[in-house]
Amino acid sequence: MRPLDINELAALKLFANGKTADEMAADLRVSKSMAQHYLRVAARKLGARNRVHAVAIAVRMGLIKPSGGEG
Repeated sequence: MRPLDINELAALKLFANGKTADEMAADLRVSKSMAQHYLRVAARKLGARNRVHAVAIAVRMGLIKPSGGEG
């Protein structure tokens, strides 16, 4: 597995905590398409089938810890 960069990790955490692409983009101060790109790259690096699977892998690996709310 290739390591995730800080933006990919941040996007995964925001997605895991229920943020929409628009909300992720605002939090990351990037465009919506860039926020979605970070998620796609993270999923590919983790060998995930989709973004939800990427979150599950990242949680299992201890890379992120969803807070269950704003985050």
